[in-house]
Amino acid sequence: MAATRTALAPLPSHRSSAALRAPRTTRTIEVDTPTRPDLRVVPPRRPTGAIVVASLVVVFGVLLATAALNTMLVSGQRDLDRIESEIQEGEQRNQALALQVAQMESPERIVDAAEAQGMVEPDEVIWLTPRVDGGSDSMTAPNDAGGDETIAGDGDERADGGPDGSGG
Repeated sequence: MAATRTALAPLPSHRSSAALRAPRTTRTIEVDTPTRPDLRVVPPRRPTGAIVVASLVVVFGVLLATAALNTMLVSGQRDLDRIESEIQEGEQRNQALALQVAQMESPERIVDAAEAQGMVEPDEVIWLTPRVDGGSDSMTAPNDAGGDETIAGDGDERADGGPDGSGG
């Protein structure tokens, strides 16, 4: 919808007489002005402040829970690292003790310790063999001459306890 405006024609530059004056004419100039849209009623706005605050509280809660979980994980990892180092120390100590046991069980060390306490090697070794009836027979170890020498018993029993050598 265009608005109309009325403008007067320009006057002549000299005013000599009223008769010479031209009659005033009016011209119509159309000016385009923007038109307003039709107005309508809008529903009232929902309160967004409560939604924003609730959203911020939820985000803060999630961040706090994530930080707490991360703290728990770091603490648990620290405990695991401490336990693993204790296990490694225990394994190293176990290996050192196993080596010490092997050294203590060695026949050379046992002989040296026995000699240090005054024990001497016997000239003759006697083996005792239990019999079925509860007694025992004794036999000597092989002597340096190369033969076996029987000290006691009838000689038909073997060192493993069986009368015929079968072991039972």
